[in-house]
Amino acid sequence: MRIGLLEPNGFSEAARARLRALGPVEDFDGTDLPSFVVDKEALFVRLGYAIDKAFLSRAAALKVLCSPTTGHTHIDLEELARRGIALLSLKGETAFLDGIRATPEHALGLILALLRNYRTAFLSPGDSHWDRDRCRGEELYHMPVGLIGFGRVGWRLASYLKAFDALVGYYDPNVDGASAGVIRYESMAALLAASRVVVLAASHRAGDPPIMDRDAILALTGKYFVNIARGELVDEEALLTALRKGALAGCAVDVIHDETGVNNRPRWVEAAASMNVIVTPHIAGATYRSMKATEEFVAEKLIAAANAGAAAPTRVAP
Repeated sequence: MRIGLLEPNGFSEAARARLRALGPVEDFDGTDLPSFVVDKEALFVRLGYAIDKAFLSRAAALKVLCSPTTGHTHIDLEELARRGIALLSLKGETAFLDGIRATPEHALGLILALLRNYRTAFLSPGDSHWDRDRCRGEELYHMPVGLIGFGRVGWRLASYLKAFDALVGYYDPNVDGASAGVIRYESMAALLAASRVVVLAASHRAGDPPIMDRDAILALTGKYFVNIARGELVDEEALLTALRKGALAGCAVDVIHDETGVNNRPRWVEAAASMNVIVTPHIAGATYRSMKATEEFVAEKLIAAANAGAAAPTRVAP
């Protein structure tokens, strides 16, 4: 099996060594993508490439796509299925993912950064103020925090927030029952009304409309908003307009709409330059430990599938 690593920088050496048992492993040097993918039977991709129809048309020999991610917004799943290409990812790997904590940790960091005005408070050569009143912020203690989505990331983040004695609630129509010390809201509108900090931690399915539509964005007036899920879950135009008007107390996003395509990144950078806005380049899961572990896990999935004789395409929840 000819295996290609589309984003080889920092790729786990242990995973690379294991993959060599299946065949040659080649790193993409960033110069000639069509020539690189044309003969690869398996490809590893993180989030840096859009695996769409145009990309797949160049990968004539591709049998298995490996993505050590839980989200698939960078992958055209219908085109993958049409071509009979298997997808091996982290989707649904609940037991393994319980030990991957990078994303909820980053979410907590973004919440603290917004509440404590770290973007303003961190001194630099261009801004050397010494003014504590200018940076006066808010505390998580008894702060109402609402989580939209209560899966792996939301549940873990709730446990961190409870350690600060925040008043944590969640809305997730796919999760039944209550969690100890966490309020369950029957509607997103009720959660938005009750929360001072709103964190988007839901999953995204291709083609679904944004969870955070214009009405939901309007309900964020005077509140803090954090998105560590997917940019496609938000009406980005409505959110950017609200930020330009200064409607929110603060906003932090680790994801934007269509990250590998034509997107609003310049507008987000502009917003971050003049408002209480923090933008990070989808780094929530990007720690040495988590990336090493996920790459090794997906590599083992590929080895197991190859040893079984075929890799059945991963079923994606409708």
